[in-house]
Amino acid sequence: MTELEIFMLQAQNNQGTGMYQVALAFSIWVAFRVSGIAGQQYSDSIIVKLAATGFGLGTLFFFNMTYAFWSWNMESTAHRLVELQNSGTELSGLAQGFVENMGATATVPPFSIIPSDPVAVVLQVSILVLIMLPIWAPKK
Repeated sequence: MTELEIFMLQAQNNQGTGMYQVALAFSIWVAFRVSGIAGQQYSDSIIVKLAATGFGLGTLFFFNMTYAFWSWNMESTAHRLVELQNSGTELSGLAQGFVENMGATATVPPFSIIPSDPVAVVLQVSILVLIMLPIWAPKK
């Protein structure tokens, strides 16, 4: 692969991940609405509460997976560039900066569903609280 092909593959991966993220942003909004309705109108129904919890947790899981795929795509791009450089090809300044910023090595990056970015952790915990609190918090 050439440097251009590596960056084109990254762009295609990011486009697919971005489209999935848009759908999940809508799904998170739906989960917020479902949790609010479950907590207000069906606060006595354990079945509705469990269904709303399952929908919220499932949505948050796939939201997390989207972030995990995006992170892995970025790390894989940097890894491919390192492999290209190790094969004797000279990288552009942009590609060298990308590799340095990502901290890439010749070791294949592992896929992980645990976010390495603390901002992503805070965002996901906030979404979790905003979904679960209306369902399970005591009513006043």
